[in-house]
Amino acid sequence: MSGAAAEVTTRRWGGVPEALDELTAGRATGALHVEGVVGGTIYLLDGEIYYVQTAAAPGVDCLLQASGTVPPSVFQTAWTAGAAAGQVGEVLVKSGALSRGEAELCTAAAITDGAFALFTASPAEMGPVRFAPGEGHWWGALRRVGAAALEVQIRKRRRLLERTPPGDADDQPVIAAARLGRHHVVLTDLQWELVVHADGRRTPRELARLLGRSAFTAVLETRRLMTAGLVRVATAPPLNLPPATPPGPPPGLPPGQAPPPPPPSPRPPAASTTPSLPPYAAALPADPEHPGARHASETPAPVPVLARRTPDGAPLPRRQPAHALPRRQPGAALRGVVPVGPQPDVPSGSVLDVPEPDSGLLSRVRNALEGLR
Repeated sequence: MSGAAAEVTTRRWGGVPEALDELTAGRATGALHVEGVVGGTIYLLDGEIYYVQTAAAPGVDCLLQASGTVPPSVFQTAWTAGAAAGQVGEVLVKSGALSRGEAELCTAAAITDGAFALFTASPAEMGPVRFAPGEGHWWGALRRVGAAALEVQIRKRRRLLERTPPGDADDQPVIAAARLGRHHVVLTDLQWELVVHADGRRTPRELARLLGRSAFTAVLETRRLMTAGLVRVATAPPLNLPPATPPGPPPGLPPGQAPPPPPPSPRPPAASTTPSLPPYAAALPADPEHPGARHASETPAPVPVLARRTPDGAPLPRRQPAHALPRRQPGAALRGVVPVGPQPDVPSGSVLDVPEPDSGLLSRVRNALEGLR
């Protein structure tokens, strides 16, 4: 290793971009370790990045096994055979379990996904940065990416997330909506997997690891699903409140003695069934033709209504008046309610003359509405 490379082995940088600029300029080979909450390791070969490992993004092992591309038993066999020499990717390619194109695409996805998580972490989540020369990764250098090209991809992803709200729910558990807010939707395969597995316990990044998908793609598609109303942030579970305490005995009651039952409510006196005349009826003259009868202009006395009660004397709730809004009769026209019974201008038993709807107009309205979706 040259003197410049030997000098950087003992240095510590303030951030990942500064360290990568110096290491790529010196064509260093080794591992750049990033400590902190969002920590990871960037592996370099002759100043180019060939792998990024971080807990904030799925690695090649998760992308291949969780997605079903490579069975776990096959991956374990390749890891046992090539991990010590850093040739696990080459072993999978040579065994036929994975094509070289698939291996390179998977490697590029892991590099970009992991670098995006490290480059976009806040300063509070980052720790010291140190370089270990000569340290390699068990996957191998199937694909190399320059630092400048990697920064271009990271800027594109950042701009894409800025244009896709909401941005405050990336690290919160999401759950599928209980009701579809539209007539129909069109989903991609990743969107369907996110909706199915959104159980209210996993964040979009955790769903990406479960499904063997890119963490950035899972976050982006989850935002789009939230905008469409298909998933939402899971709310906190309700608090477990203590049960209500039953009321205690009244003061002054000896211990062990049950409180006396409440006194029964007094029953009102029964209403008289004999109708009574109003006070002014007595002063009205009697009918000369019918002795003892009042004049026809007398106001009839109101008939008392007996209150309906239960067997124990409690009054029953009063019924609602029967004169509610008129109900629409079957076959009635839309401009009003047809009264019940025969009408003077409509013979009894005839069919009401209701015009048939314009099927062509309804079809054109339906097509126009569906075209607006």
